[in-house]
Amino acid sequence: MTKKYYGINIETLITASDKLASDLDYLCSLVELPDKEFHLSCALTYSHAVVAVSSQLDYILEEISQNILSDDEEYVKISQEEIDRLNSYTENSEASLRALEEICGISLENN
Repeated sequence: MTKKYYGINIETLITASDKLASDLDYLCSLVELPDKEFHLSCALTYSHAVVAVSSQLDYILEEISQNILSDDEEYVKISQEEIDRLNSYTENSEASLRALEEICGISLENN
């Protein structure tokens, strides 16, 4: 049985990785340059958010970006397994960021 592949637009990957990198920079800045307005009331929740975003970014940059390109070089070939893993990283990041907002009052969307 051959593995079925799909295509994900390169621009989509670049946009996603840029957003994740920006989110990670913002999260790290909360510790590097603390703001009295955004108190980290739970270090564990904060660290979960940092690790989740970082892991998702790493997966895109280290794994997905190494895949074969389509003939027109506009798409990266991606397997169902990779789609499922990417979805899992995305869900984990979103859940961790929701928890950060609920517990610490820090929202990447609003800040």
